Amino acid sequence: MKRLYYWYDVDFNQHKIIAESSQAVKRHLLLQGKIAIKIKAGNIITAHSFNRTDLLMITKQLATMLKAGLSIIDTLQLLAQEQTKPHWQYLLLDIKQQIAKGEFLSQVLRQHSSVFSALYCEIIATGELTGQLDESFEQLAVLLEKSIKLQKSLKKAMRYPMFLLLVAVIVSLVMLLFVLPKFSDIYQDFDAKLPAFTQGVIDFSNYLQQSWLIWCVIFFISYFCYQRYLKVRYRYKIEKIIIKSPFIGPVIKTSCLTQIFQTIAITQKAGIPLLAGLAAAANTTYYCLYRDSLSKIIASIEQGHAFSHVLHQQLYFPSLCAQLIHVGEESGTLDLMLDKLANYYQEQNQTLTDNLSQAFEPLLMLVLALIIGSLIVAMYLPIFQMGEVIH
Repeated sequence: MKRLYYWYDVDFNQHKIIAESSQAVKRHLLLQGKIAIKIKAGNIITAHSFNRTDLLMITKQLATMLKAGLSIIDTLQLLAQEQTKPHWQYLLLDIKQQIAKGEFLSQVLRQHSSVFSALYCEIIATGELTGQLDESFEQLAVLLEKSIKLQKSLKKAMRYPMFLLLVAVIVSLVMLLFVLPKFSDIYQDFDAKLPAFTQGVIDFSNYLQQSWLIWCVIFFISYFCYQRYLKVRYRYKIEKIIIKSPFIGPVIKTSCLTQIFQTIAITQKAGIPLLAGLAAAANTTYYCLYRDSLSKIIASIEQGHAFSHVLHQQLYFPSLCAQLIHVGEESGTLDLMLDKLANYYQEQNQTLTDNLSQAFEPLLMLVLALIIGSLIVAMYLPIFQMGEVIH
């Protein structure tokens, strides 16, 4: 795990460096012939520190400045000066320094694989070879923007239903663990039999108060076993169940297809060979089912089969994909057809996520009303019989 460190030279000027420890900072500076009179630890730097939204903004700025005629070194220097986040500032300056020593931009970016994906580096390498680095950054900006938009739409669709579910769980636990026991104490003062429904809820509340810690431990152990064992060993089976499910399945499927065709379309426009584009799409796809399908497609194309023919044989790619790809191969407009497929599945995904959100909201509201309503009825049902109880 690396960390941002601030070190001060003999003139007490502040500098930044990312290293694993303060000792590593000292060794690095000694190799460069520099002396640090003080080293101060900053924030811990992980792969999540470099989020894709920041990368999108930097990519757009790189494209704009390069198109305006600035050199890549001057562009990186300006971007580093404007950066408010120290880890990004250090990274941009480090890239600039290595390029100034004569290294290629794509080679430098590959050294930071946690920030820049293999596809990102491949497109930049193509831009360096063709002398159209500004266009490469523009294409990457478009790809990142679409990918982020797709991810946000999925999160947006699930945010409100998950919020309602969380509220239902919290309210139910509060009523069962804190509110219902108070009513139970009141009812025990009366020598009368409680309604069966109320008694059942009170018994469940008592059981929950006595064993909530055990259930928390069981939950965390189960989650740990799922993440470490079941999810790894039975990942294909779990993914098949998810994709075949009636509500979530179509959303996941269109999301994967959108990401795959967006990636292949961008690589085709950048002049990258089809096989390399398919490999990049396989690397960027989260679901193993689609990664496995893309690997089979690559192997079949290497054997001499047409892309459309191979695609038609894959279970998780609809027939529309093979039909449009075939048209693109015959007419020489494969990049255009790939772009159309990406846009089509993106629109499908947006429609499905909106419908999913609209379908789940009333269902969860009904569940919330039933749970809380049942608890309220259980608490107040004996009050309706209070006259009989007192008598």
